[in-house]
Amino acid sequence: MSVPPAPGSPALELTLERLLQERPFRHARVLRGADLLGRQVRWCHALADVISDDGGDLAAVMVLADAGELGPPQWDYLAGSGCAAVLLRSAAPRDPLPPPRDPAPPPSADGLVVIEVPESVRRRTVVELVATLSLAYQAHVLRYGQRVHNSLAQLLHRGAGITALCSRLARLSDCSAAIVGNDLHLLAFDPGPGGLDPHAVTTALKGAEGRLGELAAGPHGPHSVAVVDLQVRDRRLACMAGAIKLVEQRDGWVMLLDDATDVTDHDLAEHRAAVEQAVTIVGTELLRLRGLEQAEERARGNFVHALLHSLFSSHADLVARASYYGFDAGGRYGVVAARTAGPVTRDEAPSRLADLAGEAARLLASPHGQTLASATGDVIAIVRPVSAARRGQQDPAMSELRDYAAALDRRLAQRTGRPALVAFGRPVTGAEAIVESYREARVALELRQRLHLTGVCGFTDLRVDSVLLDLAQRDEGQRFAAEILDPLRTERDGGLVEVARVYAEAGGNVNEAARRLSVHRNTMLYKLERITRLLQRNIRDPDTQFTIWLALRLNDLDETARRVNRDLRAG
Repeated sequence: MSVPPAPGSPALELTLERLLQERPFRHARVLRGADLLGRQVRWCHALADVISDDGGDLAAVMVLADAGELGPPQWDYLAGSGCAAVLLRSAAPRDPLPPPRDPAPPPSADGLVVIEVPESVRRRTVVELVATLSLAYQAHVLRYGQRVHNSLAQLLHRGAGITALCSRLARLSDCSAAIVGNDLHLLAFDPGPGGLDPHAVTTALKGAEGRLGELAAGPHGPHSVAVVDLQVRDRRLACMAGAIKLVEQRDGWVMLLDDATDVTDHDLAEHRAAVEQAVTIVGTELLRLRGLEQAEERARGNFVHALLHSLFSSHADLVARASYYGFDAGGRYGVVAARTAGPVTRDEAPSRLADLAGEAARLLASPHGQTLASATGDVIAIVRPVSAARRGQQDPAMSELRDYAAALDRRLAQRTGRPALVAFGRPVTGAEAIVESYREARVALELRQRLHLTGVCGFTDLRVDSVLLDLAQRDEGQRFAAEILDPLRTERDGGLVEVARVYAEAGGNVNEAARRLSVHRNTMLYKLERITRLLQRNIRDPDTQFTIWLALRLNDLDETARRVNRDLRAG
C-alpha cells in the first residue's frame, strides 16, 4: 500500500477546506462538491483572465466569477480544464447550482466544486489571500529544506560519512532514518526516538521491493519521492522514500520512517522536503565512497598482478607492498585460474570480470589469511592461502585448493549461466614463488580446455603432462615432435595430423576412429596407409601409435607453455 501525494509536489499545501476558514469566506456556502474540499489551491484568477488566456490545465487554480458571467460554454470549459473550484460571487442565496441562461445545466458541471460567496467579497482580496497563503507554505517548506541542506552539507564537507549523515537526518526530522542500498540492505540506520529494530526494517523493506522499484522508475523529476506504507512487526509506519539517482544510475534510497497513526500532513511535508535535500547529498557521499573503493580495488588488483607476474623492483618493494595489504610475504599459497566457457560481451567484459574477481576473493574465507583475486585478460586469477606442508603426512593444501576450486566452479556457472573452466597450480612457499604456481595453473587451464577434461583440474592431475612439460620446452623434445609431425603437415589437406591423433587416442581401433572423424572405414584405411608411407613406420604398430601420441602431446604442451609464457611476459 502507498499514500503518494501529487507527483513533484509537497504533501501539505493550501486546500479549499483550509481557505474557507479565512475571514472573507465566513459566510461562504458550498453549492457543489462538498466531498472535494481536499483539493489543493495555489492561485486564484478571474474568469475573464482564464478564458482570454486559454489557460488549458487549471489544476490547483480557483476561478472567481460573477453569477452573470457563467453560461454553458463557460461551465464546460472550466470542468474540462480541471479547475480546482469556482468561486461564485452572488448578491443573494441561490440553488445548489447557479441557473445558467439556457434551460438546463451542463452535465460537465457535476465534477466542479462551486462555492458561493457574498458579492461584497472583493476580487483583489481573494486573489491576494490565496497567493499569500500559498506562498507562505512554500516559503516554510523552502526554509526547512534549506536548514536540512545546510546541516547535511556541512557534514559532507567535513567528510563525516553516511552514518553521520543518517544520524543528523534522524535528529532533524525527529524520526527514524535509513540509507538503503539497491539490494535493500541498510547502509546506515538511526532508530531515532522510535527505537526501531534494523533487522525488522530490512525485512519490511524486502516486502515493499516492488513498490520501491516502481518509485525509482517513475518519471518524478531528478529524484522520485513518495510515501510507502510499511508494516514493521506490529507497527504501521509511513516511510517517506526518495530514490538516489546520480550519474544516470540508482544508488539506493534515503528513507524517513514515522508512526503512521500519529504522523500529520505537516510532518509528511517536512519529511518530503528533508528527503528531497538528502538524496543529493547522500548520493554525493556514496559516489565519493564508490570512487575510493574502486581506487582501492585497482591498487589491490595491481598488487595481485605484480605477484602473478613477479613485477616487483626488489624484495624490499615486495615486502613493503605486502605489508600495506596485510599479506604475509613468507606464507604458503596456491593460485587458482578460472575462465568462463564463452566470451563475455565486449561492453561488459572489464566490469563483469572485475565483479566476478571480487566475488571470488570473498568466497570461502580461508583461516590462513586473505584471498586476493584479480582479472588478467579473460582469466580470473586467485591467490589462495593454504596450510603449511607436514613432514610424513599428505599435504592438506591440495585438498584445500581443490575444494575452493570446486566451489568457484559452481559459483561462476551460477553467476554467468555458462560452464566454467577452473584449474590450480601446486602450492608454493613465499610470495616470490607465486608466479610459478600461477604459471602451472594457466598451463593446467589451457590443457583442460584443449584436452576437453571435465571437472576442476590441478596441475598434478595432469600426471604425465606435468612430467612431459619440461621436456616439451627443451630442444630435444621440440626436435622429436617436429620429426614425427612435420611430414604429416606437408600434405595439401593438412588433416593427417588430426587423423593420426584420433587413431592413436582410439587405441588403434579403425572403426572407432572412423566414427569419431565421421568418415567411411575405407576412407580411414586409405588415410592410415598414407600416414604409414609418409612416416615410413607402420601406424598399426602399437609402438608407432605411442610415438605419434607422444609427439602430439609434446607439441600441445609446447604450444600451451609458449602461450602462457607470452602472457606472463606481457604482464
